[in-house]
Amino acid sequence: STWDYYRCRKSGISMEPMSLLKDQTETSKASADEYLKIAPLFKLGKLPTECPHPTTIGLSSFIKSDLPLAINRVKELDTHTIEVLISKIGELEPLFKAITQTLDSGNKIFICGCGATGRLSLALETMWRQEIEALWGKTDPKLYARYFNSVISFMAGGDVALIKSVEDFEDHPEFGERQLFELGFSENDLLISSTEGGETPWVIGTSEAVANSYGTKFKQKPWFLYCNPDDVLIANVERSKRVIENPNICKINVTVGPMAITGSTRMQSTTILMYAIGLPMFRYHLLRKDTKPFQESVKEELVAFLDLYSKLDEAAFLAPFITKEAETYKYKDHYCYKSDPYFAISILTDTTERSPTFSLFPFENQRDPPTVKVPSLCHLILLLPESVTTGLKDEDLVKASWTYMLGKRDVRALNGPYWEKYKEKVSSERLFGHDFSYKLIPKRREYAKVNAKHHTFLIEKKGDHIHFCMLFDGPGKEISKEIDVKSLGGSRLAEHTLVKILLNTHSTLVMGKYGRYESNIMIFVRPSNNKLIDRAIRYVTYMLNQRKEELCKIDSKKFDLIDYKFVCNALFAEIETLVYDEAIVLKTFNRICKDLFSIAKAVQLDT
Repeated sequence: STWDYYRCRKSGISMEPMSLLKDQTETSKASADEYLKIAPLFKLGKLPTECPHPTTIGLSSFIKSDLPLAINRVKELDTHTIEVLISKIGELEPLFKAITQTLDSGNKIFICGCGATGRLSLALETMWRQEIEALWGKTDPKLYARYFNSVISFMAGGDVALIKSVEDFEDHPEFGERQLFELGFSENDLLISSTEGGETPWVIGTSEAVANSYGTKFKQKPWFLYCNPDDVLIANVERSKRVIENPNICKINVTVGPMAITGSTRMQSTTILMYAIGLPMFRYHLLRKDTKPFQESVKEELVAFLDLYSKLDEAAFLAPFITKEAETYKYKDHYCYKSDPYFAISILTDTTERSPTFSLFPFENQRDPPTVKVPSLCHLILLLPESVTTGLKDEDLVKASWTYMLGKRDVRALNGPYWEKYKEKVSSERLFGHDFSYKLIPKRREYAKVNAKHHTFLIEKKGDHIHFCMLFDGPGKEISKEIDVKSLGGSRLAEHTLVKILLNTHSTLVMGKYGRYESNIMIFVRPSNNKLIDRAIRYVTYMLNQRKEELCKIDSKKFDLIDYKFVCNALFAEIETLVYDEAIVLKTFNRICKDLFSIAKAVQLDT
């Protein structure tokens, strides 16, 4: 009790700080203790990707007072990202040569990642398959057959993790190895792995599985791309040090600094990684539209991209969409993002990544009972031609939607005895519970709140333009804008990258208006794996330090008791009752302020 605390302090007797946390269960204490045993492996606060970016400090305030300023602050970081990639062109050429050799010899490219880098991997395969079909689908059956399946992507948890990452999966290095070999990786194939931070155990395990047998079982060294400085990783993360110092792993470091939202690596890190892997892939000689040397050709595309993006008035383009979508959510209404297969995978990626980043309800699964089915704020609807959908039963329509979204390939779910523990999360049955067909809209109306509106946000390629159009369910004038992308030379990769950047900025600022972060701190981070638990603890500590003067005036001795272990215990106490749509960082911060300083609610959300 507080009285015991002061009595012990006065008499010089030490007191266990955890006793100051009220209503902490034995289960939460045990969970905190288990995490603390391995916490040193996941303390990543010194990595640039985990630090606040000085340019976007105060972003949540700018959004409300000066939206164009907020958009341009984020644009500064995205511009810098492309500039960094231009400086790395020379380092991409060896990867280009490895890809060329692999494809020329009739072997396969495997691309993998976890979470956001897993989604970029699947996006790259989808773009590849679409490109092959566009080039040879109707003109050259032999080339089509040879190259259509020559790129294979996979992510931690399988294809269903496109929708919702599987909790704790990325903490298992052995799972990556297992998935790779289940997909048939063979001795002359090439593995390209990416991890935003350079420290994800699943990605490292996959890369080391190949590297450890290089020269015996496998003939090519794996490639590993990441976004933190080597010296920082070596000093702070042992598993990253192993990779960096391993001569059997080829590395490309594309550090871009902190993210627009602290730790939100779905933004600038994933942009540079997707473009860095894609450029050598799409410069394969049979796909090329020019005969220029690799570095000259790549620089030409990146300079054209940077020129278009720099001249684009992104604030004027995005502001009306951001304002309207944020307003819609405050009324508890919804958006259906609609697209044909051309951009669907990139739109899916942005819309699904909002859930873990901002603790929103994920895309609902139609196989869940009605009592637990909650409609996500937004959802992807895939537009398919009638020639594909006519006559299909609902189940077949769902399967067709998945197939076309993934570039006309079969889904890759995790089935069988090895994955039995995760069956309810990663199986084919679970995957096909996610519906992207046009028939989803009436289903959502049934379990959404009565009279909820379901607006449309259409994004599509129309000739040399990318078209954005917001249409309203009820009164309201449509918002329609387009970007001329002719200067990108028809590069599918460049067009997807542009859509990715615009949607990342759009969704991040929509969520800022919706109150889902404080300054540029991800207060709604969902602690679903060890890295994210550490991140949540650091963000709570950051907020406490922001209020240090105020709290120390109440009781400086109690403030001095707050350390990593203390915050960890408070966090796990709150995790026990955490549900979607709650801010774990704020819940933990408020608990500490209440238990130690008798402040009923230190911070209240404005949504």
